[in-house]
Amino acid sequence: MLYSSLRKLLSNWTKLVSSSLVGILGLMMAIYLSSDLPVKNASLVQGANMSKVKVSVSVDDAHIEQILEVAQDLQSAGMDVEQTLPTVGVISGSIDSRDVDSLSQVEGVRHIEPERSYQLAPPDSDIQ
Repeated sequence: MLYSSLRKLLSNWTKLVSSSLVGILGLMMAIYLSSDLPVKNASLVQGANMSKVKVSVSVDDAHIEQILEVAQDLQSAGMDVEQTLPTVGVISGSIDSRDVDSLSQVEGVRHIEPERSYQLAPPDSDIQ
């Protein structure tokens, strides 16, 4: 009984760690791939309704040291900054969909990426 409980706990913990690593690797891949995209990409929300959208903003290499100032400028442009990651040069948050274009005008912004979501199957699901 104890062995079975520990085994199930370890299995659930392993799945949680595994899904977290997938998310981190996905973010790192998006940042890597975005390096070849245009520097100012503002046409992210074509045809969307006027609601808040979550975005990740990558900061150009020349402004990494000033990432906190870039975050403040993004706030001034209407973004609700939720997280600043200085080591990877990413600022995440949300903004009204009609104001996304204004973020590309902030000095130090390299790329704006809308949040993409995915849903993993429950841990007890047959498909993993």
